[in-house]
Amino acid sequence: MGSGAGVGIGAILLILLIGGGVLAALRYVIRAALKVGNLASVLSGVIKKADFEAETTPKSLSSAEPLLMDRIKRDFPEYNPELIRQRVAKDAGTFYESAQAGKCLYTDGVSDQLKERLESYLPPDVAGNIQVHKVALAAYDDSSADRVLTFQAAAAFRDSAGTTRQRRLVLKYLAAWSTDTMTGVKRSNCPNCGAPIPAVGSEVCKYCGTALKVWAGTQWLLTDVRED
Repeated sequence: MGSGAGVGIGAILLILLIGGGVLAALRYVIRAALKVGNLASVLSGVIKKADFEAETTPKSLSSAEPLLMDRIKRDFPEYNPELIRQRVAKDAGTFYESAQAGKCLYTDGVSDQLKERLESYLPPDVAGNIQVHKVALAAYDDSSADRVLTFQAAAAFRDSAGTTRQRRLVLKYLAAWSTDTMTGVKRSNCPNCGAPIPAVGSEVCKYCGTALKVWAGTQWLLTDVRED
């Protein structure tokens, strides 16, 4: 009987040890599951925060205006940075208004080539609440006879699901003294001898020496606008 009792007690102890191990393992699994659950909750919170910031934070812009202004003023003494920024903001808004309407809404100051491109493609799913947060001058190309300004614009709109979409636009403008429906640009001629003025920025006619004052009539022709 003593031997049988010893075996019984040993079996009970073994069961308790095994049971304790199972319980310990079970506790470990539960703790791990809780940690995973907490991690999932944290990750979910991070994702939601990132989505919220993406919806509410305007896109960053690269401004080079302080570096470019001397060159621009050299070519265009009457250049008004504030007025051109207002123009760019309006054009950026019109881009998304066109997308919402499903057709190009630009009228004056836009090249025919750009109008044709926008008639065939505009950003999809623009439902409203169009905003232009900021505009920045990004580049000025004076390496050829033409002069081209490149701007960036931080814009936003609401899609059909009610989500706010933040976007960055790139808009390019060509200096044009007057527009031509065929070519988009028509060069000016010297008011004295009638010779063509070869380049934007010319201050004196190279044929007769007449001082040229054409800057007051300079227009900026929008030649390209697209999402970056």
